[in-house]
Amino acid sequence: MSRVPAERLTRALAELITDPGFPPNLVARPEFRDFMESLNPEFKPDFKKVGSEFCKVYKERKAGVKEFLGKFDGMISLSVEILRHENPSKGFCADDYLCLSAHFVDEKWKLQKWVLHYRGLMLKEDLGPSTVLYDDDDWGVFRWLEECGIEKKISTLAMINDDVGYDQLVGCVKNHIQEKKGILLNDQLFRVYCFEEMIATTVQGAFNKIKKIIDKLSFLCGFVSITPVWNVTNSHLKEALELWSAGEYSSVDTDDVPTPEEWKKVEGVCKIVDSIYEVSNALFQAKHLTANVYLYHLHELHEILTQASVDSDSFVNTVVKGMLKAFDRYWDKMFLLLGISAALDPRFKMKYVEFASSKVKGADGSSQAAAVLGAIDKLFDEYALRVSEKVNCTSESSSSVSDSEGATPRHVNHTFSVLQDYEKFTQLKGYLEEPVLPWSKDFDVLAWWSTAGTKYPILCKIARDFLAIPVMLATSHQAFSTGPRPADRNMVHMKPNTLHAFMCARSWSPRQ
Repeated sequence: MSRVPAERLTRALAELITDPGFPPNLVARPEFRDFMESLNPEFKPDFKKVGSEFCKVYKERKAGVKEFLGKFDGMISLSVEILRHENPSKGFCADDYLCLSAHFVDEKWKLQKWVLHYRGLMLKEDLGPSTVLYDDDDWGVFRWLEECGIEKKISTLAMINDDVGYDQLVGCVKNHIQEKKGILLNDQLFRVYCFEEMIATTVQGAFNKIKKIIDKLSFLCGFVSITPVWNVTNSHLKEALELWSAGEYSSVDTDDVPTPEEWKKVEGVCKIVDSIYEVSNALFQAKHLTANVYLYHLHELHEILTQASVDSDSFVNTVVKGMLKAFDRYWDKMFLLLGISAALDPRFKMKYVEFASSKVKGADGSSQAAAVLGAIDKLFDEYALRVSEKVNCTSESSSSVSDSEGATPRHVNHTFSVLQDYEKFTQLKGYLEEPVLPWSKDFDVLAWWSTAGTKYPILCKIARDFLAIPVMLATSHQAFSTGPRPADRNMVHMKPNTLHAFMCARSWSPRQ
């Protein structure tokens, strides 16, 4: 068997390190070194050379990303995630990391998430109530948007609001982007509040109502009182309930065991949290979610909580009312965005938006639904204007070329407002009045819009941008967390520039 040249192996190793599924610490293992030597016995991995080759991979991919985003014909949604590394060597200190990502639907109608910026922040403990971000201090976020040439293409920013000081980052970025006039609907949609945070806050509020009982059970059963993962806390409580039902604690001193009334309170809270788990877990376990799916899950949660408030005793009823208040706050903040996104789902359209808002808000629902329809109408005008300006720009460019060649000068075509109104009438009204598609759980909304562009060209552009908006930043088990997501322990020991390059290059991998 012919040997693989050392240069090719070095390049392959540099590219392998950036593969999202490859553990970076694997290259230091003896078994991996043996495998590389089997390809070429004379090849000894030189990590300095591999590092140099990795820098080339990063720069090549970065150039490709900048070119793609610069030419990208659409709006881009941002997300900022604060990740945390609990560092035992520093006692109770924790290192925080900021991850800035761009979310969009590419030309093949595939949902993409690219990391644009990754950096360490100050220690959490140094960020007290008196510590604020200066107006121009956005930790380099806007600089990276400018470097990628997308500062005028930003539509929304999603961020979990669980830390003092970090929330000000949203205002800093928004102010920069507003100067570039890149925000839709005068910033009504700019801030995206994450679905998983709302769920965690709602459940945490319920647990806080029985915290003293949970503390008692923690001592009795030997589990952490309220864990930072709410489904784990709920699982512990249900296990304790099962043991109590089986008479496990009948011989224990009564001062250490909850009373029958307290057990009933725990049972009532667990029942509600179980119902919330069933609805939210369907989202948490899904991959590549688009923004159209959240409204009906919210609607389902509202029905569950409303029913629980009717069927429960006075204590649980009080707990549910608190949960409904948290739900209503989220609904009011996010309904416009989620309503627009749902209306762009041909299984729902405005009919479902009107139905859901009437069920949740009653008489006030009609005004919420009307606001969604009005927003879609304004968005259509905004997008139609952009398309018109782009066509006119192309026309003027072609005309100038023709003039320089001595051809007869062409006048810029005047776009008649009556024709624009007619286009809106045929597209928007036609789409909304066509019958909705039959419900299908496996329906691919991106695939549907990828073929609907010829019939609804303007609406298709709106759908492409809105469906890419990230309403959840965490998935799977991490979505149940009530605190910051953990940073990858394999990455946190890297030097700042290496860490940034590594996280970005991984997300830009062709295999991502």
